[in-house]
Amino acid sequence: MSEPTNNILKRFTSLAVAIDMLVSERITLLGPASWEDRNDIAFLEAYRAKRDVRHVFAMCFTQAPETFHHWGVFAKGMEGVRVNIDKRALLTSLQGQDCFVWNDVRYLTLEQLDSLDSISVFDLPFIKRFAFRDELEFRLLCESDDANARQRDVPIDRSWIKSISASPWMPENLFLSVKAAIAALPGCDKVRFQRTTLRENSRWKRAVGRIVDESAVAEPRPRNPINLDVTLNSI
Repeated sequence: MSEPTNNILKRFTSLAVAIDMLVSERITLLGPASWEDRNDIAFLEAYRAKRDVRHVFAMCFTQAPETFHHWGVFAKGMEGVRVNIDKRALLTSLQGQDCFVWNDVRYLTLEQLDSLDSISVFDLPFIKRFAFRDELEFRLLCESDDANARQRDVPIDRSWIKSISASPWMPENLFLSVKAAIAALPGCDKVRFQRTTLRENSRWKRAVGRIVDESAVAEPRPRNPINLDVTLNSI
């Protein structure tokens, strides 16, 4: 039986990180310094300061269906992968450890943010601009006062990794080699490693042929749509 989609956290990352998850049975939370979204960093830094802790480490997941955006931004190139993790199992393992906080990300426009009179400190790391709303992000954080800490490793069970999907740009011969290599890793013979069909899907292409064969008739050329200016500054 397949895992319910609402119990899956999707992590777009690199093949090397996925292998580390499998071999070392861990996920690694890092600081936000390298994040692309500087607005996001500002909110996380405000949270860290208000909580008066040295570090806040994070890992971001998506709960949305895969998109070209996810692959192009978070798992670039032929060595990108998507790791599907059992959400319930992961969060249950962290219950009772006060250094961890997690939540869905809330997306606000500038107007909505400006209209807030006050905000809970625990909401700060889970607010993002409305333009990112399609990411449906879920965020896991860990606070640390260890001056020497540079990351936080979280133990996981290999069985919580429900599947790994290879990049749409990974060549077929490389995919087959990686699949065999993963299966040969200790305890990984049952890991489901597959290719995403986002860029090339046989069912989609068969449908194109069927639709054209059955319904291609001469029709008047449709009018071009009228372009309307859209203001995005408030998003």
